[in-house]
Amino acid sequence: MAKQRRLSTCLLAAAAAAAARGTAAFGVVRPSSSGQRSPVVSVPVSVPTVGAGGRASSSSSIVVSRRMSSSEEGNNGDDGGEGGEDPEQFDEVYGAKFFGGAAVKEELFDPKAEDRAAELLRREREEKVRNEDDDFAGSYDRFDDRLCFEDEFASSIGRRVQGSIGAALYDDDDEVDDETEGGAYASNVDWTTPFSREKGSKTPAEELTRAKTFYNRIDAAVVGGKTLDDGASKKKVALRWEISLVWPNLWEARVLLTGTSVVTVDAASNLIVSQTDRLDAGGKDGTDVVGAIQPQLGPRFWDLYHIGMTPSAELSPRLEPRRAERGTFAKYDLFETPPRLTVNPTVLDRGGRDDRIAQAIPNHAFSCIIKTTGPRKQRYVPASPVEIRIDRDEDEDCARVSWSIPVAPEFLAAAGPRGLLPLPGSDDETDDDRDASCGYKLRPSRLVATVKFGGYPQDDEVATKRRELYEEVTKDGHKVKTDDRGRPLFFFVQNDCKACFVSDGGLGMAVYEFRPRWDEANEVGVELEM
Repeated sequence: MAKQRRLSTCLLAAAAAAAARGTAAFGVVRPSSSGQRSPVVSVPVSVPTVGAGGRASSSSSIVVSRRMSSSEEGNNGDDGGEGGEDPEQFDEVYGAKFFGGAAVKEELFDPKAEDRAAELLRREREEKVRNEDDDFAGSYDRFDDRLCFEDEFASSIGRRVQGSIGAALYDDDDEVDDETEGGAYASNVDWTTPFSREKGSKTPAEELTRAKTFYNRIDAAVVGGKTLDDGASKKKVALRWEISLVWPNLWEARVLLTGTSVVTVDAASNLIVSQTDRLDAGGKDGTDVVGAIQPQLGPRFWDLYHIGMTPSAELSPRLEPRRAERGTFAKYDLFETPPRLTVNPTVLDRGGRDDRIAQAIPNHAFSCIIKTTGPRKQRYVPASPVEIRIDRDEDEDCARVSWSIPVAPEFLAAAGPRGLLPLPGSDDETDDDRDASCGYKLRPSRLVATVKFGGYPQDDEVATKRRELYEEVTKDGHKVKTDDRGRPLFFFVQNDCKACFVSDGGLGMAVYEFRPRWDEANEVGVELEM
């Protein structure tokens, strides 16, 4: 494999015109001896450093995504494969020494090249949408998705509540669409909630405004809903929400709370007159706020180890199972996950396991570029973990790789009551026969079992881990969930990946932390019947 090399900002500027095709990163293409498309190593505009391993390491904000050339036909659809070189044996990435990467990044930063690249990306996306020559560029209206909001009335209430949230939290925030379409709440709401509230707060929106003075940042998004009772005088609607908090401590811990509210709407005024809240992680009665928040407040080892790499990540919740139990000596973890909206890119893996395309989020998943340095650097929210599923595509006689990337509530809230989220454009570097696509998809509530694993999605050892996990959960009496062909729904949890979102653009960057194999940072999982 080629030695590491330092990419000048001139190269980045030159690459912008050819490589910024609706992606979050630029690709540098090297010819291969076989004549096929060679490995593509991608770095963000603001970080002109590349490692031969195709992965970021250490404390600098290096973001590297990797695609390698095809060398074999197809695969058998397993998360296994030839391991290739050990990432821990790669030569050092230039500028990526612990605690020193940020300084090198600032030294190499060229604001003109970065601004030019962002402008090229914006123009190209607008041109594709205008000419309608991209099948999946444009936007997605999350309130019109009937998997999220199951009926029109619930959708309309969700829009109006999101509008009230916007007015409460973002009235002076230029990045957020604060169109409210009218307030959702009556002047005095009968409100039952596990959260503390001041006596003067008559509605949830008023309490959110007061909460801004305590937290470093607070974002809230309504992510789903359905009508429970369509009465003549009063209607009941269940709304699902997510709240993201940046805690006012030294390391700015990020707390993610998910839950539901049952609201009563007066038919005459069409305003919410009562609301009852429940936390997903709040215990059996959904009221244990301390229990939901406290585990998320401590400093995380790998955040400290990679200090200066990214802000604290927003971790997807893991809930205590409501009915299922682990065996006494079980080696796996058993938990439930709440419904979450995800970015869901997919691509056919025609190159086989040696391509290892499942190891990094593909270019066609990104909808913007994030500026991580310079005078106009952007604040962004890292979300983790990323889930990867590799299934057999019988029609194409190869595997299909799908990623499930949790969407940060700040990005959802920024869209306001209109709920329009940008879709990434197609990636010109991806061959047409790969059938690449990307959209937003609701990941439903699940019961899952996972076992720790120190490797990557297409390592040989994954198949062994799957088999051991399957045997152990079935021995404990759990029923494994299967697809329409009767195959278990296995997946891979990539905890060392942080998907980074900005409020006005969506997914723009992926950061891969270095973690040694003995740490077993990642997981192999399987879905179970609830």
